[in-house]
Amino acid sequence: MRKEPIKEGITIFGNQVRNTRIHLNMTQEELAYEVELSPNYIGYIERAEREPGIYQIIAISFALGVSPSYLFNEVIVPEECKRSPE
Repeated sequence: MRKEPIKEGITIFGNQVRNTRIHLNMTQEELAYEVELSPNYIGYIERAEREPGIYQIIAISFALGVSPSYLFNEVIVPEECKRSPE
């Protein structure tokens, strides 16, 4: 599988985290405190420089008051990755 679509998904996630956090007038420090991560790590996630695990994804979404899927809602699955249910 090509890594470009995955990297794009990570970038979209980071952008959604940043946009939602800013919309809530929340600082990186406040979000970091809520999810027990460092503010630097939150910055890395928002800039797609780190790949958070499922625990961090869920913790961040809950701290922002949104579902985990909301943070991925703009990710588009490439045609070559789509499977049809049988």
